[in-house]
Amino acid sequence: MEKKTITKLSYIIISILFLITGLTIIIFKTKYLSIFHIVTSLSITLLGSITLILNIIKSKKIKDISISISTLVIGIFFYNNKKKFLAIFTITFGIYMLINGLIKFITYIIFKKKEKQNYYTVLIGSLIDFIFSFIMIKSPSKNINNLANILGIYLILFSITYFKDFIKECNPTKYLNKEKRSFRITLPTIISVMIPYKVLLKINKMIKSNKAIINYTNKNVSGEVDLEIFIHVKDTSIGKFGHADLFFENTVYSYGCYDESTKKFFELIGDGTLFEIKGKEKYLKFCTNNSDKTIFSFGITLTNQEKKTLKKEIEKIKSNTYQWNPATNKQNKYAILLQKKTRAKFYKFKQTSYKTYFLLFTNCVKLVDNVLGVTGSDLLKLNGVITPGTYYDFLEKEYKRKNSNVISKSIYTKYNNYL
Repeated sequence: MEKKTITKLSYIIISILFLITGLTIIIFKTKYLSIFHIVTSLSITLLGSITLILNIIKSKKIKDISISISTLVIGIFFYNNKKKFLAIFTITFGIYMLINGLIKFITYIIFKKKEKQNYYTVLIGSLIDFIFSFIMIKSPSKNINNLANILGIYLILFSITYFKDFIKECNPTKYLNKEKRSFRITLPTIISVMIPYKVLLKINKMIKSNKAIINYTNKNVSGEVDLEIFIHVKDTSIGKFGHADLFFENTVYSYGCYDESTKKFFELIGDGTLFEIKGKEKYLKFCTNNSDKTIFSFGITLTNQEKKTLKKEIEKIKSNTYQWNPATNKQNKYAILLQKKTRAKFYKFKQTSYKTYFLLFTNCVKLVDNVLGVTGSDLLKLNGVITPGTYYDFLEKEYKRKNSNVISKSIYTKYNNYL
């Protein structure tokens, strides 16, 4: 069993460090920005130098050598041009906010007529992102201090999140089975999106070196696993971002766009599709053997009331569906094969926001988040994008906590389906 690494002391220390760092950035902007400039530019320069030497000795490929030289030149340029470096950094942040704003705006357009609930809050969030991105991109040199303030405030909010975890560990009975969700500051999407892939690389390295992969098991706590969250990852372009689904009452539930003929807008949008499979063994073997995926499974224990509430939520989601057969279109090769191997039943949606799949918002994680949310899961993204990586990071931390209802973790690969 994996050794516990997150304790009450860890939470309070991390919380204090984030708080001090955030306040330092806000109060001493000039000094912080100077240190940030020096550390970043020297790191890029060092990276370029090391990779250049290694590529000349080992690779000797012109492409690899060219990339290393470019990295080295960029590092030197940044070191000698502090103002331009900070301006580029500010513009990059502005572009990041612009992308988030576009995602929210597209989400508003797609779903404002699909659900009864009001989507104007998404539109307002989009407009705020657009305004900030315009200011940052238009006058980057004038807004470097504002960027430092935003970063400082973000770190302070992050410290509050860890302090809340510290309080939970001190008084677990009050928070363990709560029904109401609260806001939680998570890692930026640009970081969280690649978390599952980084873990996959670590596992692959262990396999290649013939080292045994850690066998995760149940924590030494009372309770049985009532719900499992599966986080998928694969070494392909889109597979690196991951996929998420769940297993409850001997049934796998997964949401995505499995009708290939409906995909449009660079395959970001399509018909939302739900499939269910009785039992998890066939599905896990299909994913690991046929799709070459690595799957991380987190087991969660629930109260009787939570199980009833969760069951009602799934029934509510399914009540707005009709059965669909992927075999009606030969393009649906993955869905057809999945149906053949696992006897999966596919459904499409009549109404609700699930009707239209949107990779950057109504994606696989929306189903998991909505279902898990009825248990009071303290995970709610504040921006327009929620990723499997965000969920992996959250579940990993909860698993390492002593007093949480995430009580098990398993890894499934094609090399060993049940590690």
